[in-house]
This record gives sequence, structure tokens and C-alpha cells, in this order.
Amino acid sequence: MLKYWSITFLDYAGERALKTIIQALFAAGVLGESFLGLDWAAVASISAGMFVASVLTSVLFYRGDGSDNPDDTSVGPASHDRAA
Repeated sequence: MLKYWSITFLDYAGERALKTIIQALFAAGVLGESFLGLDWAAVASISAGMFVASVLTSVLFYRGDGSDNPDDTSVGPASHDRAA
């Protein structure tokens, strides 16, 4: 439980959440009529929901052993887990 209060976890979760919010804003801007015509309350609500989902995902998948990388999109065991 202590690993969730470390600077490393906050960095990991914060980076993931920031990327998620930027993706939500980008999607709203691309799918919206125009930048000024967007319903910003709806965009903020969706972004907040995605932020919460991202932080919860970080809690579920954070290993805390230094092998976590929010930029890693590989599937399967980490490279250090594979037999040589």
C-alpha cells in the first residue's frame, strides 16, 4: 500500500492521466463542430471521468519495482522476465 504514496507512483499515474486528458481534449476538438463551439462543460466532464479511470488503471497495474513505463505498449511479460 505504501508504494501508492511514492513519488515514483505519482509520476507514473500523473503521466498516464495527463496523456489521457490530452487525448480526450483532442478527440473532443476533432469530433466537435469547432473549437469555440464546443460544449466545454461536457468536455470537462468527460476528461474528469477519463482522469479517474486512468488513475484507477494505474493503481491496478502499477508493480512498483521500477519496471513500469506508461509509454510501454508491449503485450506479454516484460523483457527482464523472459528467459535468455
